[in-house]
Amino acid sequence: MDLINIDKVKRRKNGLYDVDFSNGDKMTVHEESLVRHRLISDRQMTEDELKEIFEAVQYDHAYVAALKYISYKLRSMNEIKKYLSEEYESYVVNDVIERLVNENYVNDEMYSEALKNTMLNTSDKGPKLLEMELKKHSINEDIIMRKCGEFNDLIDSERMNKIKNKEFKKYKGSKRQFSMKLQEKLMTKGYYKEHFEMIDFDDDFDETPYFERDFEKTFRRYKSKYTGFDLEQRMTAAMHRKGYGYDLIQKKMGEMKDETTAFDDET
Repeated sequence: MDLINIDKVKRRKNGLYDVDFSNGDKMTVHEESLVRHRLISDRQMTEDELKEIFEAVQYDHAYVAALKYISYKLRSMNEIKKYLSEEYESYVVNDVIERLVNENYVNDEMYSEALKNTMLNTSDKGPKLLEMELKKHSINEDIIMRKCGEFNDLIDSERMNKIKNKEFKKYKGSKRQFSMKLQEKLMTKGYYKEHFEMIDFDDDFDETPYFERDFEKTFRRYKSKYTGFDLEQRMTAAMHRKGYGYDLIQKKMGEMKDETTAFDDET
């Protein structure tokens, strides 16, 4: 049986080593692999031994790559699998994942807890978005239910009213429409009806300036097309759709009748 020699071992600047073999094969290894597999100049080995070394070095590379990937931020097991699978065979990926789990570098319970705390403390997102994010990472269903339940239990009226006040500053319109739009907004943020019910809507909100603006805009749009009772009905319906109360609309309509003939029926 022909033996294969290690012809040259050359160190790179980044701490890796290039190893050249007499059969033309080459590999790049970390120092740990160099020492573990005794990759020194003039060492001889069989083809089977070289094959085993190549497989072991692939495992070492994958393990180091996973550690580097984790060092940037906490990762789920599914994230690491996808990342390693882009370059390494499944048997290598599975072995590396098993080692990372045993060493507690990968822990989906810990990942889920960290994500829950981040969403709770640094965003205004709700538990439904946490559930969606954890499912996207293929987290175990029991963990998802537990963490979302914990998140839900920590939501209080202070959090919900803080979100309301933030949206309130950007809104210009009727109070009723604001309430409806806020509920829609909260659903997209991952909240449920029970969270919406925590919000206090008793604070002062003067919708009069917005009513006057919307009424004038609507009147300008309709007055050239409609008159009399038809105009009145269309104005009432349009303003009601915008969330304004019937009494407020009728009061304004009465004032307008004294100022314009647009609401007079044609004879």
